[in-house]
Amino acid sequence: MIRHARLAPIAPIPAPHLAALLAMLALLVTALALLASNALTERLLRADARARVESWGAELLRRSPDLAPMLRGGGVSDTGLATLEAIRAGGDVLQFRLIGTDGRVLLSDGAADFSAGTIAARTALRDADGQLGTLEAVLDQAPRRAVFRDAVRMAEGAIAMFGGGAFAILVWVALRRRGERSAVAQAHFLRRHDATTGLATHAEFRERLDAALAQARSQDWQVGVHVIDLRRFRDLNETHGHATGDLVLHLIAARLCGAVRREDTVARLAGDRFAIVQSVLHEPAAAARLADRLADAIAEPLPLADSLTLTVTADIGLAIAPQDGAEAETLLDRAEKALAIARSEPEATIRSFEPALDAEARRQRELERDLRAAIADGALTLHYQPQFRLRDHALVGFEALLRWHHPERGMVPPCDFIPLAERTGLIIPLGAWVLRAACAEAARWPAPMRVAVNLSPAQFRHGGMVATIADALAATGLPGHLLELEVTESLLQQDQAETERLLRAIRGLGVSIAMDDFGTGWSSLAHLWRFPFSKLKIDRAFIRDLGHDPRLSAIVATIVGLGRILGMTVVAEGVETEDQARLLAQEGCDQVQGWLYGRAVPAEEARALIAAEHQDQRRQVA
Repeated sequence: MIRHARLAPIAPIPAPHLAALLAMLALLVTALALLASNALTERLLRADARARVESWGAELLRRSPDLAPMLRGGGVSDTGLATLEAIRAGGDVLQFRLIGTDGRVLLSDGAADFSAGTIAARTALRDADGQLGTLEAVLDQAPRRAVFRDAVRMAEGAIAMFGGGAFAILVWVALRRRGERSAVAQAHFLRRHDATTGLATHAEFRERLDAALAQARSQDWQVGVHVIDLRRFRDLNETHGHATGDLVLHLIAARLCGAVRREDTVARLAGDRFAIVQSVLHEPAAAARLADRLADAIAEPLPLADSLTLTVTADIGLAIAPQDGAEAETLLDRAEKALAIARSEPEATIRSFEPALDAEARRQRELERDLRAAIADGALTLHYQPQFRLRDHALVGFEALLRWHHPERGMVPPCDFIPLAERTGLIIPLGAWVLRAACAEAARWPAPMRVAVNLSPAQFRHGGMVATIADALAATGLPGHLLELEVTESLLQQDQAETERLLRAIRGLGVSIAMDDFGTGWSSLAHLWRFPFSKLKIDRAFIRDLGHDPRLSAIVATIVGLGRILGMTVVAEGVETEDQARLLAQEGCDQVQGWLYGRAVPAEEARALIAAEHQDQRRQVA
């Protein structure tokens, strides 16, 4: 038998409890309304800021005709600067920065007086040919904030009234004041600290450097300034994404802070550049020791998410007051000059300022200016070094080598201007010209002969490499099998999956690929086995003392045997003596190039060599 339970009647809620419940509901509704309205206000302000910056950017492009050439690497005229300033003054713009496509700041009007009413926004600047760069601007949104805030107040008041009357209004006022105080505090913090890393900003760094120098003058101390630049950080950003890049910056910042004393200052100047004020310095050697600790701390592997571990290295420039400069601006400038010299080295390094660096930094700037002009004016030329088959001394091809005859400096060595081109991005237009010019010359040769062209890892990082090669072949009519591209082992330390895909796509064009300078970089059997190389070039460092050091003979024999097993042609570079050629022949080396067989010659002489070789072959056949 089913029993029906009788439910007890629900007891009425006591009046005091009901009042408390209503008050809590009112508080909850009011808080939700406040959060929603604040979020809406901020969203409207940011949307308005973006729209204004986009409009301002369009106005810049329309009214400043030399802005586009400047973003592409040219200069800006005084008239252009005046136009920029006039437009800025009329747009509530407190600060702006023009940034190139490579991430470098091309133009900035300096630090602005930030307040709680400012909002930063950015927009891409484009013309008919594509993206020119990025415009970042900080706008004064205080007047508009009041307008938007007043527009939502009526809705807030209505919600507050329905939710509990005067009590809700009091809570709303308290929360609003707290939010405004928080916004002011946040703006004050961001004015002096970097949002990504929490480190001091450039302006805060300068203030602390000034204070440290003033204290040092009164106490007869020294002050060290370290400027740090991460190597290949842009490649890391492009390969792993900006979120990973920001995480790396955050971790590096923490390591730098852990390497210094409490009285020192660590700052993020911009991008991947950091700086440190080393206060209360009693001897220069202490600054050198700190620089070593900083480099070691940065180079420790960085464990990231998803089992990803990255290793980052950095160049460091060091200047010490008072011997390198007594004022903050001078000291920072000289640390930057030392850094510029460090960055010109093949590997990450530390450089201290020396008086000679002023002249070297000036020489580098002048060389960059002249190289830009030489590329634009077509003042560079190609010479061609012959390559011979060792067993019968038959001419089998040429390597195209870049030459720059400067009108004042004379012949500039490639080791001086190629690294400069890679650092400044000039390697992209320069490399494309070399590739097309070499293909065009080889297409005119009196007999089919392979031409080899060197490629820089920077060209692969820039993108579009396969299309550039295909376009050069199509434009010149050179068959793909007559083009050989030489890459160094440093290329293989980039994103290996993407590098393998690109190299196989290049092989798909019929082009052969040679590993250049084998044995001097990150030599790995896995690289030779995995990547589609058809030729192995033994670096001249192993050839120079061949015959004098028995270990070198063993190394050469190993490389030749390795190439034979993998089905690759082996070429020895830098062959200068008959003894070297004889020993290479004994080890089974396939091809040689070097002064013993012929120096790099102008195009017309290379054509004459090919014609003579072709004539000899015809006589032998006859």
